[in-house]
Amino acid sequence: MSLSLFFKPKHNYFLERIGKENDGGYLINSEAILKSDYLLSFGIFDDWSFEKSFKKYNKNAKIFCYDDIISLNFIFTRSIKKIILDLIKFKFNNIFSNLYNIVDYIFINYKIKFYKKKINTGDIQEIIKNLDKVFLKIDIEGSEYDILEDILKVQNKISALIIEFHDINKYRTVIENFIKRLELNLTHIHPNNYGKLDKNNDPIIIELSFEKNPKIIGGEVKLPNKLDQKNNPKKNDIFIKFNNA
Repeated sequence: MSLSLFFKPKHNYFLERIGKENDGGYLINSEAILKSDYLLSFGIFDDWSFEKSFKKYNKNAKIFCYDDIISLNFIFTRSIKKIILDLIKFKFNNIFSNLYNIVDYIFINYKIKFYKKKINTGDIQEIIKNLDKVFLKIDIEGSEYDILEDILKVQNKISALIIEFHDINKYRTVIENFIKRLELNLTHIHPNNYGKLDKNNDPIIIELSFEKNPKIIGGEVKLPNKLDQKNNPKKNDIFIKFNNA
């Protein structure tokens, strides 16, 4: 089996890699960042590299991050545990980066606002009601399906959207319906190789990029894009197949 053409960008769009290498980086046109006054990021865990890159592109943008476990105590505890495990295994390469993560979280709070909150149905309308030109980034581990209708209700305020869909083998029709109703253009798709393949060897986790008035550069749509990277560099890459159904 394969994915329907709803999941394939209709044109070859101008894209750039924003965020860190491998997991945490996404493809989007930086013009979408410059056109945005706000970044609302739902689902952070311990990686805010995309948000930092966003701030470098658009210093005037206000960035609000929501996650149900984010806090200094969480970042400190998680980083220390990782350092201890590395010491036990005599792996010293990541000790500095884990210590840096603690310091970075403390200082990045002056530029990025973190809120310890789980995003539920109805929250987006309340958060976005006084905002406009909003860039949405969503990675909430399966709960994205609870807020798709909310996104559609406020889509006139959205300049761009990056969203990760989980368990797509169960929700393909839901995602297709969302793409049909969303007025933004699908500009990129990327399979996340941290997820497994389904029984048809299709990915179960995908990252989609959407943009308002994206820049078309012409030529054939080639996937993976030359800027794509494996989320998990230690695992084999996943390649998407499309059908005409």
